Amino acid sequence: MPLTKTKTYARILETQGFKQEALEIYEELLKETEDPEIVEAIERLKKRKFFEGVNVLKLKEFNDINQLNRYDFEKWLSEI
Repeated sequence: MPLTKTKTYARILETQGFKQEALEIYEELLKETEDPEIVEAIERLKKRKFFEGVNVLKLKEFNDINQLNRYDFEKWLSEI
């Protein structure tokens, strides 16, 4: 079954760092409708298109590791 290209799917791609793919979907969707959210998303992506920044969701996930797990991880690293 082919994947339906939607605003939601484009937003998921965007948050995962696949900005070019998200931009292409938003541009396709804009041909079908003048949705202000899509226009805003395209403008946002074009501003950031060339920035290969940190994936904020992954950074948050890393920061959410509790201290015990971090300690165990550091201990494991020191034993390698």
